[in-house]
Amino acid sequence: MRTAIVFSAVLALLVLFQLALAFGAPWGRFAWGGRHPDSLPLPLRIASAFSVLVYGFIALLALDRAGAIELFPAGFSRVGIWVVFAYLALGVAMNAISRSRPERYSMTPVAVVLAVLALLIALSPAPERAFAGMVLDNGSGPVYCTTVMESYPPQCGHDSPAVLGWDWNAVDHQQSQSVRWGEYSFQGGRGRGTITLKGAAEQLR
Repeated sequence: MRTAIVFSAVLALLVLFQLALAFGAPWGRFAWGGRHPDSLPLPLRIASAFSVLVYGFIALLALDRAGAIELFPAGFSRVGIWVVFAYLALGVAMNAISRSRPERYSMTPVAVVLAVLALLIALSPAPERAFAGMVLDNGSGPVYCTTVMESYPPQCGHDSPAVLGWDWNAVDHQQSQSVRWGEYSFQGGRGRGTITLKGAAEQLR
């Protein structure tokens, strides 16, 4: 999580820089190829303003992937941070070949730092998240119910992730025929179609 916070802090500095360019700061030599050394023309000011939204989205994606916030589906943030890494790696190359010496010397190191941090976030294990709801096992293994169908015994929706490391002997539960279930709160690492249990589950009721 610390890596994602540092990553977001660096992006925040870029947001301030792009906002300054959008409002007419005479720093054009540090951006957009340095073709306009002073204030940017209106089209590039608009581009700088739009980049603020892009940086904000990237920061939210990184924080979600690191588990600091819960905003996007786990699969989206897991794939998205790799797309971000590729985008930032391209940014390293683009800044390195810029015709503007100020942009090359100032922005290339920043792009390298961001790309490395994005790679570390992408390679990090799935973050622990808090879950609360029904865990059910119909004989095929325990799953965390994303939706619960009205039936007896209850049934989970087809997109419910499997819960790895679950032990029915460690928790109180209800049972009907071969179906066991209960409502619990627990910590887990979210993977592709799975949740890996971390620690003990507590029964909600």
